[in-house]
Amino acid sequence: MENNTKTIPGICCSVQQCAYHTDGDKCTAESIKVGSEKACCSSCDTECITFKPCK
Repeated sequence: MENNTKTIPGICCSVQQCAYHTDGDKCTAESIKVGSEKACCSSCDTECITFKPCK
């Protein structure tokens, strides 16, 4: 994944140790991938803090 000078609209990232992190908690990666290796029932089951289970 390449590092852009543009940020991804709507993506907020607080991981300051990431090469794609920039001022204002923005992300400069071309894209992001969020996943889990198991069925998810809550945000504790995935790296996505904004996770909301399907109805």
